[in-house]
Amino acid sequence: MTVSSKDKPIRKIPLTKLFPNGFDKTNPEDMMKLTVLIQEKAAKDHSFDGYSVLNVDKNNRYAIIAPMSTFGKSGLEVDARAILNKEIKSIRLNVSECVDSAQKKTVANLESQPQNEGWSVIDFMRVTASECVVLLQQLDEKTLSSRRIFANVLGVQPWNIRLDRTQENGWRIRIKEGTVTYQASRFDTKMQEAVETVGKKGWFFKADPETGVIMVYPGTPPTFPKIVSCPKQLIGKNDLRHAYLGMKLPDRGRETGDWLALDWKSGPGIMVAAAANSGKSVVINTLIGAALEAGFDLAVCDDEDKSVDFQWCRPWVIDHGWGCDGIESSAATLAHILEICSYRSKLIKKYGVENWWGLPDDEKEKNPLLLLVCDEVAQWAGNVNIPKVQKDNPMRIRAEYEASIHAANITYSMKITQKARFSGICFLFCGQSVRLQDGFDPGLRVNLTTVISPTLQPSTAVEDLLGGAKDIPEIPENIMQPGISRGAGLIRLPGMKPVIYKGFYDEKPGQSYSDLLCERLTKIRPPKGNMNSGHWGWGDIVNTVPAAAEKPDDGSMYTDDDTDNGFPTDGFGEDGRDVADRDKPLRGAAAAAHASKLYAAGVDVPHMSGADAALRIARDLSAKDM
Repeated sequence: MTVSSKDKPIRKIPLTKLFPNGFDKTNPEDMMKLTVLIQEKAAKDHSFDGYSVLNVDKNNRYAIIAPMSTFGKSGLEVDARAILNKEIKSIRLNVSECVDSAQKKTVANLESQPQNEGWSVIDFMRVTASECVVLLQQLDEKTLSSRRIFANVLGVQPWNIRLDRTQENGWRIRIKEGTVTYQASRFDTKMQEAVETVGKKGWFFKADPETGVIMVYPGTPPTFPKIVSCPKQLIGKNDLRHAYLGMKLPDRGRETGDWLALDWKSGPGIMVAAAANSGKSVVINTLIGAALEAGFDLAVCDDEDKSVDFQWCRPWVIDHGWGCDGIESSAATLAHILEICSYRSKLIKKYGVENWWGLPDDEKEKNPLLLLVCDEVAQWAGNVNIPKVQKDNPMRIRAEYEASIHAANITYSMKITQKARFSGICFLFCGQSVRLQDGFDPGLRVNLTTVISPTLQPSTAVEDLLGGAKDIPEIPENIMQPGISRGAGLIRLPGMKPVIYKGFYDEKPGQSYSDLLCERLTKIRPPKGNMNSGHWGWGDIVNTVPAAAEKPDDGSMYTDDDTDNGFPTDGFGEDGRDVADRDKPLRGAAAAAHASKLYAAGVDVPHMSGADAALRIARDLSAKDM
């Protein structure tokens, strides 16, 4: 990592407050802790970037810290003092023996002489047009081996860098001017490997290209706490541009990571993909809480049996926004979102702006951002297997019907991801698999530009969505330990490489995480609805999704305000006939009654098969410019 330390002052840090139990500069643990505190301070105040411990007073009351530029400038002064103290030898030679092409031979010659046994060449300095001075110093084996390793990374001869031990028990590297300029893109990866070879896992470095100084610090591998709770300073801070959901893995040398947030404007489409029991619901609920706190409207589609995960936020769901009572309610909810999208598109066109973000404030207040959450997509939009039985077999009839509704849901979802983001509608799609047959069409996936894996071991398909193995950061072994890895995962924000993070989570006796979210949210934004918010009656579903009129039962899972919804009792098809006779054409009065019911639902044909229903939905969407 590179920093700039130019023109920064030397600072004095009192240690008594930071170390109330006392500080001992001879204790490596205390020095390492001081290094961590300096790095944490630099993360919050960048004026402290590039600082290292210069000295600690003899009574351990304060530390003097200095920018890296200080160590670069003092090199010649240190050499002069060392020569006077006979810690460094200086040998004058003809300049021809000091040119770059001759240096290797000169070093071998000088270091092999008996009087120089145990001394190593550390520099060549030209003093006149015809003379140069070669400096030699006694270096221990650890210094010599470390110098060779670092010089190899930088592509220079060992005598073109100076290596000194630091107060923190690390190393200070000074690159000789005119040899090489440190470039992060060129050297960072290999330098970190060298640092861990010279030290151990957890050691880190900072480089200042301007001064040619590299500081190597002892440290421990970055890790997470067992639970990352949302800090008090972030509660109530979620807004239209920030949805806080956890902590990034701390940088080397730090104990705490930066807070991780999504930007709804730059990344309105989100995918959360992982197997069951991976923490997927926790991530989804965190994002729902963040969105509602910021003033979003909410709509939810989910498998009916799984929708208990979202009961906590149901009082905030919009009218006709609960698509969790069966596949028909999911279709109706998605169609409703498209209607909202269509209305807002006209509004955007009216004001001559590019998208929802450009609308006047009063219009944005009347039409707030909306988050559509679609969980367990495979259950209501995945492929449906049609049994190979007779066409009039009830199992086949039901499967064909379900396939038609699933097809509608895929079509609606595709349209939403393609168009809704311009209308102030954000969408979060979740599933255990991201395959085409599980409802994740490539045309849908491409618009989900934020990808979240709630686990550190994603499937190959999810790994590809994160950018591929080449972009996924190395997972430190220490965070794979039980307890630490729980809640940790990978996230790729739009235009960025994936990072390791750990999501917010908390629990109290008798209260789940969603209970705590609901409790916190109620204080910030009391709900206007109840536990029945967003419900669809069967009649409204049929009016919104005409294909639902072909349901091979009475839709008894749905309720209407009207006691008579016009549908027959169990054992008969939706047109009053036995299910086994469903595909036979109606005749006479029965045909007229059936046709009038379909006309009322907006369908102008007396009977449609499952395939015809799906085609009809596509035509309706096209006609409505959805």
